[in-house]
Amino acid sequence: MNRIVKSGIVGALALSMAGCGSSSGNKSKASAKTTTITVAIAPDYAPYESLDKKGNIVGFDADMVKLFPSYLNTATTKYKFKYNQMSFDNIINQLQAGQADVGISGFSYNKKRKVSWSVPYTATAQVAVINKDSKIKSIKDLEGKKLAAQSGSTGEVAAKKVKGATVSSVSNAQENFPALKAKQFDAIICDLAVAKKYAKAQNFKILSQSLLDEKNYIVAKQGNTKMIGIMNKALKKFIASKDYKTLTDKYGLKAL
Repeated sequence: MNRIVKSGIVGALALSMAGCGSSSGNKSKASAKTTTITVAIAPDYAPYESLDKKGNIVGFDADMVKLFPSYLNTATTKYKFKYNQMSFDNIINQLQAGQADVGISGFSYNKKRKVSWSVPYTATAQVAVINKDSKIKSIKDLEGKKLAAQSGSTGEVAAKKVKGATVSSVSNAQENFPALKAKQFDAIICDLAVAKKYAKAQNFKILSQSLLDEKNYIVAKQGNTKMIGIMNKALKKFIASKDYKTLTDKYGLKAL
């Protein structure tokens, strides 16, 4: 009888402690704060980012961002990412105005861009895309020709350095390719991964020589070292993971 009573007391204490532990666990979960990071993105630059038929943002950058919470979340802080869609040439203005925390849209380094830069996450190059029947064989042959590039991009910068070339800058990069097919331009200057995608899908050619070799970065408002620190933490874990090779292979991007 005495043993049974003692067992009952021990059991009651155990339930009481378990209840306290459960309450503490719930309290811990409840106390975890959510940090929402707004991403400025221009979804017109496949395979980095584009819209599927349902209007969802898809591509390398989108898949990468989906993984970021798994690299950043802690017991006290949970990260959530939301998109703010806009034209590429408006992203930096929106960062400076505080309408977005970071820009993730295939950015490559340009010292004239007044932003803070993350560590790089892929390698790329600015190349020329031409029609299959084009007589252009080299970068030299681009001189004096009609070129197209996305406004605000380093492709635009590279195109404007071509001697005697007439450069048309378009905010939506996707619009350039039908125009090239219609021979309104002689060539499009764009990122290598973008060039590969359209060359395969629409039967274009890519000049073997690049106009500019570069890397891709995430950007934030100039001086926002805290946000860049968060992005660098996520990027370093991403690059060290198996997911990095999986995604670079999937989208045809060049790993660092």
